[in-house]
Amino acid sequence: MDIEQMIIENMKDECKRRCELPQRKELLLYLHSMMLITGRSDIMYCNAFLAEATQLLINSIFLYEDGYFDCAFYSIRQASEVFDSMLYLSNGDKEELDKWKAKERFPMDSKIRNRLEEMIYGYKEIKTILGDYFEYHRELINKTHKIIHKQGFDTFYSLRVQHGFEHEEEKLFLETLKYTLGIGIILFTILEPISLALADDDVSGKLNFNFMTEPIDCNYFERFLGLTDIIEKLLSSNYYKGFVAQFENREPMNMATYTVIRDEAWDIDNLDEVEKQIHLLNSYEKYMFQILKLGIKVTSFYYMDGWGYYFTTYKSDYQRTSFGSSEFKKYLKNDKRFNQKCENIYISVLSMYDEKLFFEHNEVLSEDEIYALLELERKTNEEYKELEKQIKILEEVMDRIEK
Repeated sequence: MDIEQMIIENMKDECKRRCELPQRKELLLYLHSMMLITGRSDIMYCNAFLAEATQLLINSIFLYEDGYFDCAFYSIRQASEVFDSMLYLSNGDKEELDKWKAKERFPMDSKIRNRLEEMIYGYKEIKTILGDYFEYHRELINKTHKIIHKQGFDTFYSLRVQHGFEHEEEKLFLETLKYTLGIGIILFTILEPISLALADDDVSGKLNFNFMTEPIDCNYFERFLGLTDIIEKLLSSNYYKGFVAQFENREPMNMATYTVIRDEAWDIDNLDEVEKQIHLLNSYEKYMFQILKLGIKVTSFYYMDGWGYYFTTYKSDYQRTSFGSSEFKKYLKNDKRFNQKCENIYISVLSMYDEKLFFEHNEVLSEDEIYALLELERKTNEEYKELEKQIKILEEVMDRIEK
């Protein structure tokens, strides 16, 4: 290595203190597995904000450990602002989102936080009942401003190596990181209150739908911050109570029905329990139920080219890890819809409303089983066509009324 290259390599490490943060593994794995995802079709773009804020928090840990302390604090502050902007844009008009996309003039974070109290139902109440949390988080962010804006000689790279202040700074960094992540979780419950409802044992069993949104982690605040009352306060808010009131009179799912709807799994030994709540299933699940009640030993169901997938407690002789849409098309081309060989199992195909339902089975279907399946298909298709006809008539009536 020549002398110039050595100088450049030394410059890379000059005036930087590398370290390994306590709890780094626990925090990084938590951030990696964190599932803050909204399933609301009108604000799906918020998932990009949530992913970005999470990535910024991950980056901050590695930046701090590599010695880029000021960049690490700035990355946390960015994450906090991304969470605020997400909530602001999700409740604003499309023009505001278009301005943000076009990089036009956009409110500073302080103004956004003020506007959130005015424009978003629930935000002001949540911020009030969790006042200590929000205030302390703002204090932490304000302290990071001193580091980001280089106030004090201890914020200069060239002088840091001469001082022994790392312990207090490290404590500030970890606390700011954890509180900012907590703010993200809290704001997410305002954006998507169903995430809190799914974590509420008194409500979750009444929600007979497999949501894209995951329940929030109710243990985060106690586990990382030692705070035991955050979730309790969120559950007691009028905002949350008003949201879950719509589910109050719903019928709770029994465990067998819950397993079908939430886990997309059929417990063959408990089909009778599912039948008691057949009205809670969606139309696809009802169709699968009828197939299983015929005694067909299906190990897996697939529809929508594999995007829809259910398995059963019949153990498959072929444990596949993936099933691409191209493979589905292969089974559609065959004249023979039933008992199509796939490795050491079989694939059969039925029409399910306006979809194709593929199902795996270990044993060859008998002629009687195929006949029963075809009868089910015929009957269901007739019912579906009749329903389409009725909908069309209703639409024509509504058109005439509007005219």
